[in-house]
Amino acid sequence: MKPRLSKSRFLSGLQCRLRLWYECFERRLAAPPDLVTRALFDTGHEVGRLAQQRYPGGVLVKWGHLRADESIAETKRIVGDPDIPSVYEGAFEHQGVFIRADILKREGAGFALIEVKASTRVKEVHLPDVAVQLWVLRRAGLDVGRAGVLLVNRGYVYDGQVLDLNQLFEFHDLSEAVEPILGQVDGQVEDFHALLSGAPPQIAPGSHCFSPYECPFYAHCSRDVMVPEYPVGELPRLNSKRLAELEAAGISDVRDVPEDFPLTPMQALAKQCVLSGTDRVHGDLAAALRSVTYPVHHLDFETVGPAIPRYAGTRPYEPVVFQFSVHTQNEDGTMSHAEYLHTDASDPRVPLSNALLEALGHEGSICVYTSYEREVIQRLADAVPELASQLEALLDRIWDLHPVIKNNYYHPQFRGSFSIKKVLPAVVPEMGYENLEITDGGMASISYENALRSEDWVERENVFRALREYCAQDTLAMVALRRALAERAGQVE
Repeated sequence: MKPRLSKSRFLSGLQCRLRLWYECFERRLAAPPDLVTRALFDTGHEVGRLAQQRYPGGVLVKWGHLRADESIAETKRIVGDPDIPSVYEGAFEHQGVFIRADILKREGAGFALIEVKASTRVKEVHLPDVAVQLWVLRRAGLDVGRAGVLLVNRGYVYDGQVLDLNQLFEFHDLSEAVEPILGQVDGQVEDFHALLSGAPPQIAPGSHCFSPYECPFYAHCSRDVMVPEYPVGELPRLNSKRLAELEAAGISDVRDVPEDFPLTPMQALAKQCVLSGTDRVHGDLAAALRSVTYPVHHLDFETVGPAIPRYAGTRPYEPVVFQFSVHTQNEDGTMSHAEYLHTDASDPRVPLSNALLEALGHEGSICVYTSYEREVIQRLADAVPELASQLEALLDRIWDLHPVIKNNYYHPQFRGSFSIKKVLPAVVPEMGYENLEITDGGMASISYENALRSEDWVERENVFRALREYCAQDTLAMVALRRALAERAGQVE
């Protein structure tokens, strides 16, 4: 039996015909969704459920995706009742293409198609998404006029009382934009059905594996691909044009880049370090490191940015800080540690701000890695006006280690990146993140949200412990980096 096409399978086929074939016949070859992917799904479901409330009085088609025939029959019954203003998750099929429309809003004698996205802007991929649904709906006999996407409005400010769904969401009418591509759907559907009647197509991995989304079959498809030791894509800030020129010339390893190929000074330095296998101080690293004032407070924040704002004065996806770690190093080398982690669902900003001011005191440099901590402190000052002057005073004490390294030092194991996750194991090999349960900021944010939702106190405490370990590692990393870089610069630390 030939498999049905769904909207998601149709979009997969547009990205890569082999991906479509695998999704229909070899799902077992897909990599399981990681924590970030699962969190994106959860966010999409949360936004979708809330969006339905923007169109009250509608009826949800309850049959699951595995009961296509029953869901189609139920949808037909609901659509036929003129007293029902909206249909949620309506099911339709035409020529073997099965869709579930997020919201169908009755407008006059017909309907408007409303595709709900957790995005804050219209993306190119939204056009075929809406187009294939509109094609199925109209071919199935439904009178559909307007069609578009309902997006999250990033400009909406939550008052802390009641979500204003008319302000939280914005409808973007794509009716005119999708008309030119509607005519292509017939041929694409026919092509995909023919594809699924034969053997898997032979398609090599390439840039299409990551656009518009990373393909879950990439690891399988690239399992036999030989990866150079130092791919040219690891040259710092190499733009797509230069990368394409190197690939067209058959050059895949940094060491094989011709001498006359145009590189920026940083890229040329990276190439030299790779060729020599050694690191290099290329600026006045010692002077940059000496510019700190003791005691040095090494600061790191962790934030969460929910799609649906939770706290008064916040916007969708606005980062809200819930944790910090501070390792304070005195001039004699002694060190102390202070930390804060907000462990319930209340607004963390006031108690965290008070704890932060106490931890940082009134003197000494505040060592950070990139400008993110500065931005977080400014947002705290805006959100907590009674502490604004004290918080803004911290900004004058910030000392950023990121540009100190970027402007003065390179190691071949940076592999083109100045992220602390790359820099730390290269400069301080005995330190790293691989043995931690939480290994990056995205995982920290998702784990924190999951812990707040969990009713298992043991699970919550385990996550909170892992968060403390991760955040503390970030500030210890800065201490260790300053010490190791001082040694390379000939200083005594």
